[in-house]
Amino acid sequence: MHLGSTGFRDPRLERLYAYWLKKKADRPAPMRADLDPAEIKHFLPILNLLDVCHEPLGFRHRLIGTEIVDKLGRDATGHWVDAELYGEAAPQIFDGLRVIVEEMRPYRRLTRLDWHTRNWLGMEAVEMPLVDETGAVNKILRGASYFVAADVPSGLRCAAFPLAA
Repeated sequence: MHLGSTGFRDPRLERLYAYWLKKKADRPAPMRADLDPAEIKHFLPILNLLDVCHEPLGFRHRLIGTEIVDKLGRDATGHWVDAELYGEAAPQIFDGLRVIVEEMRPYRRLTRLDWHTRNWLGMEAVEMPLVDETGAVNKILRGASYFVAADVPSGLRCAAFPLAA
């Protein structure tokens, strides 16, 4: 298995991360308005955009790409990141998103979807913060790729790797 220079299995994730870095420039993170849909149309099937709500902290799926919907067999657009959607994995998923907001940095994630009905799937993702005019994280841009999880250890809920920003 070939891993790109940032360790991604799926080269689309590496290219999406490079796009985020380009739009970020010398700031901590880009704004949503910095992203041009025409420039990222080839990523749309693997994109997941989450709204970040503050006080109390919460995350809601705003957009989910068609490849993600197809692989998971469901469309979670409009749903919150909670136990209803993610079962016992919800606290760990929530905490991973919280870290992105608090640290304002991107992460690469590798996980086995043992909480899902398609528990034979593994997921690789790049999760990147987007900020509003005040500089607060108001969205998380995630690119996700799915694969048969034979090479992900059973019981590995999530391995997170901070990326250089």
